[in-house]
Amino acid sequence: MPLAKPSAQAAQASTKNRASLNHRTGLSQIRPSTLIQERSPETELLQRKRRMKLLTSLLNRILLLMAALVASSAWAASPTMANAGSHPAGVPQNYVVTPFGYFHPSCVREVADGARLMDADAPPACASRAHFDAQGKDAAATGPATKAPRAVNPLAAISGWVEDSELVAMSPYAGISASWPVPAAPSSRGGQVVYFFPGLQDSRNVQSILQPVLGWNAFGDQAWTIASWNCCRNGAANYSTPRTVSSGDLIAGRVWHDCPAGAAACGSWNVETRDVTQNTLTTLSHTSNYGQSFNWAFGGVLEVYGVVNCQNYPADGAISFSNIQLLDINKQIISNPASLAWSANALQQGGGCNYHAAASAAATALSY
Repeated sequence: MPLAKPSAQAAQASTKNRASLNHRTGLSQIRPSTLIQERSPETELLQRKRRMKLLTSLLNRILLLMAALVASSAWAASPTMANAGSHPAGVPQNYVVTPFGYFHPSCVREVADGARLMDADAPPACASRAHFDAQGKDAAATGPATKAPRAVNPLAAISGWVEDSELVAMSPYAGISASWPVPAAPSSRGGQVVYFFPGLQDSRNVQSILQPVLGWNAFGDQAWTIASWNCCRNGAANYSTPRTVSSGDLIAGRVWHDCPAGAAACGSWNVETRDVTQNTLTTLSHTSNYGQSFNWAFGGVLEVYGVVNCQNYPADGAISFSNIQLLDINKQIISNPASLAWSANALQQGGGCNYHAAASAAATALSY
């Protein structure tokens, strides 16, 4: 049955009721165009763009954080300042400690991984600026640090080489490699610097030494780091970007040249120090030999600066270099035992420390 048409009075009452409802709810103030705009595709597109912008910003922050974490073991570092309480009297306060003695900071330079540093890049002032060996003697502008003499006073601070294994050949070597663990931190920390490394040098024309180095507090950080070094032509020392390592990690260091087999003297050498455990490395690439032929090999060396007691050494008291390999002039691994008669040397005695060095064809053991 069809509905009847409402009367005029009923229609008027209905209109009044709608007006009253609109007044209470505020719907009368909302224009139809406004309702359409809030639901328009353009508005939704703007909202999506805002959300994407926020997500992109968040993603960029996450990526920056990840990059920082990856690079956290490498930084622009400076070697440790000379310890005022234990460095030799003749060394200026602003000089820094290196594996080659004390240098002015401007003459000790970090070389980024993969970069190549030419002789001409050395600051001109470094050639005439004094640098000092571990005992504080004014070193020649082109000479590396020498081994430390035995301390006359067992309680005196020790700076220089403490123990090593060495081998001198008639013909030059084409490379050396070795592995050794990162020891425990020293139980007593007084600003001392401790280095462990193998290396190559020229016994007849000492200009520099190439060495992959593990150091404690090497960069004023009270931590273990690795870096690759070459020193000291034109009074400058060069090192690769340091990387932090941890006690118990396995370190592998190697030195090799870029020339063909048979080269008696090669002008381009590489020094690599790798943390095998963390799979990180730092390399000094294509560094100069400064005219040398490296016939003097070191299978393992302990060198220190500012050690005043036995507790300044790593707490485990001993370290072993293993898998020591030398390459002959033809880039072949030397295996003849007669050619691997390493000499082990304990250069310090007394003071209550357990100084001892032993060497075999492929290993060097040092205790302290």
